[in-house]
Amino acid sequence: MTHNGFETLDLDNLERHLQSAAKLIARRISNITSDPVKKDVTFEELASIIPSDFPTEGLGPQAVINEVAQHIEPYSTKIGHPRFLAWITTSPGPAGTLGDMLCTGLNQAPLTFKGGPAATVLEEIVLSWFAGMFGLPQGYGGTIVSGGTMANLMGLTVARRAHAPEVRQKGMQGLDRPLVMYVSDQGHMSVSRSAVLLGIGEDNVRAIPSDEHFRMQPDALEKAIRLDRDAGLQPFCVVAQAGSVTTGAVDPMHAIADICQREKLWLHVDAAYGGAAMLADELKGKLSGIERADSICVDPHKWFFVPLECGITLFRNREQQLDTFRAKASYLGEENPHDLKNTTFILSRANRALKVWFAFRTYGKARLARIILRNARLAATLYDMMQQHADWQPIAPVELSIVCGRYTPRKACEAGWSEQQIDALQLAMLEELERSGAALLTPASAGGKIGIRVCVANHRTTPEDLQLLFNTLTAIGTRLVESQIFATVKD
Repeated sequence: MTHNGFETLDLDNLERHLQSAAKLIARRISNITSDPVKKDVTFEELASIIPSDFPTEGLGPQAVINEVAQHIEPYSTKIGHPRFLAWITTSPGPAGTLGDMLCTGLNQAPLTFKGGPAATVLEEIVLSWFAGMFGLPQGYGGTIVSGGTMANLMGLTVARRAHAPEVRQKGMQGLDRPLVMYVSDQGHMSVSRSAVLLGIGEDNVRAIPSDEHFRMQPDALEKAIRLDRDAGLQPFCVVAQAGSVTTGAVDPMHAIADICQREKLWLHVDAAYGGAAMLADELKGKLSGIERADSICVDPHKWFFVPLECGITLFRNREQQLDTFRAKASYLGEENPHDLKNTTFILSRANRALKVWFAFRTYGKARLARIILRNARLAATLYDMMQQHADWQPIAPVELSIVCGRYTPRKACEAGWSEQQIDALQLAMLEELERSGAALLTPASAGGKIGIRVCVANHRTTPEDLQLLFNTLTAIGTRLVESQIFATVKD
């Protein structure tokens, strides 16, 4: 657009183009339950389809919207599909999508209060909701970040500062003894990645053995701490799982908190997935003890049904958080006590609080809690289906809403298949299921066995969806086994 010969990037008929883009999104959501969950297409095929030329003269917004509709939307995985039960990045509620659109349109920069006054207040409101949900006392702190990886990193950064404040000035080179941290052998990869980024190193992350329910063993934790102290090392932090990524296991919070209190260690709880259980009265008891944590990671874009990206780190002590991240720069102008730049090392940041606030205000706690509880009950139902079927074997208990099972057909066992062959069968079943477009799942390794993992954290999933999934997997497994046995006999 030009005005008096002055060229800008403004568009004529902006409202009409916004409506066109909104219609594309609305059609996407209204058809989200249709198959396939993901189109069976290769990178190379898709690279040849999506327009890649960088035009000298622009095409105009409507032409590019049409290209999105034709070449991009059809090849975008339907994460909101009721049988997308793979990663815990789950089905967003459309209210969160509306909130995200408003966030982008308002385009605030709440690194300082003046860069986004309403956005700053919204972040404080959303953090207060989550701090209340987890039972943190007055004086709590927090920050909204991109997701669980960043949220864990924020918690562990403050933990390092609280235990070894000299690191701020001298770095890790200023320490006489290496820092050591502890996490269950079921811990998320972001814990060890955080250790790398913080200069602690993967070798100083202890994987504490889990029990038959995949929960950290407190006795093993105490032993590891004692051995490290005797070796002249510095234990400083324990990361407990409140819904582990593979099985959904919840570590014994009170026992771990007791150890941290005695040993003067920081307790960080990774509740990126399982934190949503705190909304449902029937489930929140499973996370009892989480209120004793020094920091908590939780992801609204997981089981709270908020669109990507959105993670939260909560802190018991706001002053420890501010001591870690406080920074000044003259170009930012006069300091305000509510400047969000002092709550994280991220400077440029979106107003992610808006979509959480919008979604929660739209749906309310009760509606979200009912769906979370329904997901948990559906997972328990699928577990029962596996347990009652002669050819299926659950390989982990259901703690929240993740089910891990293994297809172990009698015919394969009678044919003398090895455990490795049964492992390979699970992966082959998942590949064929994905190609069919009927569902998208991931594998699980639990107790030394490969199985099929179903994460029921989707507001659209019905009992009929799970029955269809179970029947489809069983049929695929039966067909694969019979074809392989036939090929073996024929040879």
